[in-house]
Amino acid sequence: MRIRGLFLFRRYSLPIFIVLLLLFALVLMSMRAKQRKGVELFDALLMEISFPFQKAATLVIKTVQGTFQHYVFLVNLEKENRMLKEKIAQLQEENHRMKEMKLANERLRQLLQFREKNSPSMIGAEVIGRDPSSWFKSVTIDKGEKDGVKKGMAVISPTGAIGQVLKIAPHYATVLLITDYNSAVDCVVERSRAKAIVEGKGENRCQLKYLLRAEEVAVGDVVVTSGLGGNFPKGLMVGEVKKVDKKGHGVFQYAELVPSVDMTRLEEVFVITESLQPAHPPEEKGRKGKKTKK
Repeated sequence: MRIRGLFLFRRYSLPIFIVLLLLFALVLMSMRAKQRKGVELFDALLMEISFPFQKAATLVIKTVQGTFQHYVFLVNLEKENRMLKEKIAQLQEENHRMKEMKLANERLRQLLQFREKNSPSMIGAEVIGRDPSSWFKSVTIDKGEKDGVKKGMAVISPTGAIGQVLKIAPHYATVLLITDYNSAVDCVVERSRAKAIVEGKGENRCQLKYLLRAEEVAVGDVVVTSGLGGNFPKGLMVGEVKKVDKKGHGVFQYAELVPSVDMTRLEEVFVITESLQPAHPPEEKGRKGKKTKK
């Protein structure tokens, strides 16, 4: 029986303690109501007993309240942070769009100036595709047979030669770039007037083929179209010599060329529908005039 009673006491120790505490509080209250003497003593005793519980309860309430407020603050802060990020992304997108429009307007202005300066016999086109293979260097433009584009026509930009029309469709055309291995353009070295054929070497490089060893060519020389063949106008810039090698034997020397146009960044081009003939120098006009008078 004693063991059972001890077990029951341990099991219900907390409820028994609470009941005893309540009874003690009731006794103190009844004694305070019946006897006014020594009230301060009982009040002090009651405060001493209840203060630790009140302090603990207050600490718990403040902790819970602070945690809740902190959670609400973090939720609001996260929401505000998300809104600010969305706003920043929107502003960045608008900024990129404005920059792209500015660059496009600048390119179009240069293209129009180039067209007015040279000849109206050119068709403006936009590059809409590129050959994905590494063996062929070609692009697709958004102008075709119905726009007056024909096979073999020269394709240029304000900074130089680009290539020739290889295939045509009613509304599209494929342009073979001068960097393609199958491309060949008759050119001359502007300074020494040495003649050669510019052939593609892939990537963004070309080489001067059939360049005689006796010809004077140096790094930095500008290479332009010769006008032979009828496709490209005479004097159109093709590129700049970056490497010359006269070692070895043979009739020809080796020279490497970097195109004046970056073929990897083509966006807008011109298709020449008629050969652009350069204007005669004023001296020649004067001489012709004198001969006519005679």
